[in-house]
Amino acid sequence: SGINAEWTLRPGEYQLTAGLYRHNDIIGKPWGCKMYSHNKKQTITLLAPTPELWTLALPHRTQILYGADIALITLMLELASGSVVVESGTGSGSLTHALSRAVGSTGHVHTHEFHEVRYNVAKEEFKSHGLENVTCYHRNVCQDGFGVVEVANAVFLDLPNPWDVVEKTLPVFGCDGGRICSFSPCIEQVQKTSLRLSEYGFDEIQTFECVERTYQLTRKRLHQPYIGNERHKKFRMEQQRSNTENGQWQQMILKSGPKKDAVGHTGYLTFATLPPKQLGDRDSKEEEEEREEEKEEKETKEGSDSAQIIDGRESVVGSESEHQ
Repeated sequence: SGINAEWTLRPGEYQLTAGLYRHNDIIGKPWGCKMYSHNKKQTITLLAPTPELWTLALPHRTQILYGADIALITLMLELASGSVVVESGTGSGSLTHALSRAVGSTGHVHTHEFHEVRYNVAKEEFKSHGLENVTCYHRNVCQDGFGVVEVANAVFLDLPNPWDVVEKTLPVFGCDGGRICSFSPCIEQVQKTSLRLSEYGFDEIQTFECVERTYQLTRKRLHQPYIGNERHKKFRMEQQRSNTENGQWQQMILKSGPKKDAVGHTGYLTFATLPPKQLGDRDSKEEEEEREEEKEEKETKEGSDSAQIIDGRESVVGSESEHQ
């Protein structure tokens, strides 16, 4: 009835609501097989680890993204084998696992986490899960930037103030531009981020809210009063006693409807495209500061030269008047 993650690298026991299971009995079994509990009354199914299963079973260190949002992100970021993704806000690593699979062994994921404890735990998880195409950084991108230049095809932001980081994402993209996605729980964050994206030359700005609604089938008894003579009623009641209740005939029907415990609003996903034509007009902050300093020096030099010319003219005029 549930999904649990368990490491079985050494002898031991695993106690579930579905019974007691010994690690030695699990190790070496093929994926997909069923295991009986120690008392042989209950079973579990051994499932191969996937990003979807890890999302359902991982220990929550932060709010995580679920399957519906993750699927839309990987689609709209146009990820494929060989893509390079820069992620900010590693958190519990739910999205990072999906990104790692999407880019494949020839791609790479650069993920950043400012919280030191979460960074250390995530780094160990990626290593133990064999995610060799993931590099985790302990870095505050809001202050220090991403630390990588012209490598990314896509950027994902999961930050409380993503509008402050939009400028710092520009040097990250390669010469062909790329796609960016920002996840925000509140619509006010979306408004500020969209304005900043437009200000820095991003096109095709779109925002989505992905609300998942799961339907389930249930069996329901449909009560129908019997209309007929007593003789027939008694005969049929004896034949179908298991389907009667309180003197009424019952018919089993299938009923469909949405689950009551379905996941509702998770957040807004804002996507945008940085076209290649904008890359030639982008300059780093250091280059802009150097240009401003050169401009100020030039203006100061021109001002001093004009002052010297004026002083020279005054001295010439003064000497001529004295001579006269």
